[in-house]
Amino acid sequence: MATPPPPTIPDELLEEIFIRLPTPDALARASAACTSFRCVIKGRAFRRRFRTLHRPPLLGFMDVGGFYPAQAPHPSAPVAGALAPCAADFSFVPAVVSSSSYFVPPGVQDDGEGPRWRPRDVRDGRVLLDWRSFYPRSVLRWSYPEDGSRVSILMDSRELGDEERCDRPTWTKRERCNAADFHLAVCDPLSSRYVLLPTIPEDLAAQPQDRLHGFEPVLAPNTRDDGEEEPFKVICIARYMTKLVLFVLPSATMQWSMVEPPISPSLERMSCFDCVRCCFYWTKPYGWSDHLMVLDTRTLRFSTVDLLTGYHVELSDLPDECFAHRHPMAVVMGREGALEMFSLASQHGSFALYHTSLKNNSHQWKLEKIIQLPGQYHSICTIGAAEGFLFFRGAPEGIHIGNVDCYSMEVKTYEITKVCTKMENTFNPRRALPYFSFPPLLSEPTI
Repeated sequence: MATPPPPTIPDELLEEIFIRLPTPDALARASAACTSFRCVIKGRAFRRRFRTLHRPPLLGFMDVGGFYPAQAPHPSAPVAGALAPCAADFSFVPAVVSSSSYFVPPGVQDDGEGPRWRPRDVRDGRVLLDWRSFYPRSVLRWSYPEDGSRVSILMDSRELGDEERCDRPTWTKRERCNAADFHLAVCDPLSSRYVLLPTIPEDLAAQPQDRLHGFEPVLAPNTRDDGEEEPFKVICIARYMTKLVLFVLPSATMQWSMVEPPISPSLERMSCFDCVRCCFYWTKPYGWSDHLMVLDTRTLRFSTVDLLTGYHVELSDLPDECFAHRHPMAVVMGREGALEMFSLASQHGSFALYHTSLKNNSHQWKLEKIIQLPGQYHSICTIGAAEGFLFFRGAPEGIHIGNVDCYSMEVKTYEITKVCTKMENTFNPRRALPYFSFPPLLSEPTI
């Protein structure tokens, strides 16, 4: 008598089993077990449900030097290692200029790669790129002092002569750097899809009629909470001599517009910001200011949050040497309706994070916890915050260029996990961007 086949498990029950798997890596192994399992997991409804219930895994960090995947024993190491070749390669995005325009000045070591796309911001699985040519044959970026400030210009490199180190250039043919000079692209590295953004029109870039001192392109966060992707939006924060202007491009129209906020915040270093619930929060890189600057990416309006209240007054009274290694000064993130901050300080050779919060309807910052950090490092600095994690890196004493260890700390549990080790100049660390993304099995292309 033949053995009856095992009963078939309904797809609905399989979904309930698979949705409870703890990691995308475990789900990938289940998908490889049989065709019926893979059909359920590849279903659009299941993938949307899984993305809603689970945050994307941390795959590693991006900076101008490349991609650094999470390493074992980090739980994302298997997925990160498999996807690292895709995440590290932007060669599928067409070049803006010919590589023949690239040359290496005497005394400068060539990295062999020439001009290329480099990451500026990462959000929702997308990467915002700009085209960087450090040593173009025809044009160089230069800055010089004028009227008590520094002026950035673009100049023909052939005008450089023996007096190229002088305080003020003597050439007459020069063009001030403006917002129309920047080339940007948005890509999804795991699906090799991209969009080349139009440059900001010359007439629009000329409207501020002021000297450009800083230009920071960022990706606005996804405002949906159902796991579905939405068209992206790029915001370029242009800081001029006397004002601050926003250049905005929604992917739905691919048309640039300009917004000049009614208030002009002072952002000395625009790279020190974190994204919390569709808002960007800026803190000063060094020292304490009396407020946080906030940009709501939905309304494109700036506001401020009082900083020097409650426990922050005590922190600000600590000796300056306690904050000598801190960069940026603090990281802002949100949880359960509260605005939260982690401030890095060192005392007697040890480092700690001071976790403070500003509850709803409260005007006083309250100390939540002091978290001691690993003690084997001579220098520790914070990297940023995303997806409920704070990131920092530690460097040993007595090195200039060497291995630094990168860590994540889960905000809710304070659990500290080593992510990877990478080579870096410890005196001039690169800005590292944490890269979160579901593997292609669970995601839809974001471009």
